[in-house]
Amino acid sequence: MNLKERTSYELSQATMALIATEIDGLWGSIVYEEGASKPIYVAEPPTKIIEKAHKQNGEELLARADAAKVVCGFNNKPPVVISITKNLYYFPTHSPSNPNCSWFSHTHSTTVSKAKYGGAIVHFRNGHKLEIPVSEMIMTNQLYRTAQFRFMIDQQIQPLQKKKALETLLKALFDEELNLD
Repeated sequence: MNLKERTSYELSQATMALIATEIDGLWGSIVYEEGASKPIYVAEPPTKIIEKAHKQNGEELLARADAAKVVCGFNNKPPVVISITKNLYYFPTHSPSNPNCSWFSHTHSTTVSKAKYGGAIVHFRNGHKLEIPVSEMIMTNQLYRTAQFRFMIDQQIQPLQKKKALETLLKALFDEELNLD
């Protein structure tokens, strides 16, 4: 496989998947991005990239994983939200403590189908497909759990967004009234 190489990577809205890979005893990531001509090899494991993204957003991975536990009761392989405003929701293939853990963007992942020899094929919104050695049932469950988590987070945020919109509207009306005098 022809790969671009980097020593570090920052998650973005284009990130579709972070696939754990072991080369010469060292764990790294193969990163798939929407619109990229070829994958990127990063000399950091996927969970480390996810942890760095959390820290850049001011939180630890453990705190974000606890959000899925509190909101939805997910104790194992919880999905995480890295940025609500950027729609960066990710779900793991294994426990994040497992070096073989890969992460998928919920925004980019549309469906999961069964692979020929027992793994799963993850289908992305851009038509790309990625076969992985994790069962279809596990991956489908992870996709649905992330959808549930995302919905629950959205339900909690909607009242705050409505309140902010109303405050902005009232401020604009009040400012307009002052300018008319």
